[in-house]
Amino acid sequence: MKTKSRIELTTEKRRALEDLWFIYGNGGSKHSQEGHKFIQHILEHGEDIRLFYRPGREVIAAVDRALGASHL
Repeated sequence: MKTKSRIELTTEKRRALEDLWFIYGNGGSKHSQEGHKFIQHILEHGEDIRLFYRPGREVIAAVDRALGASHL
């Protein structure tokens, strides 16, 4: 895995990530600072820098499903 991956966010992917952000970030039921910042960074900058934020496996799996394998 590269340390930084650029992601082309379609409307569908953005909505899926926003839904995840309200679960894993923003005080959601599975909130963590790492998950919050990881998803927020993708939404704001279109970059996947999971090695920097180190979100949990569950967050990574959910984001990968939302984005598809094309961003890896």
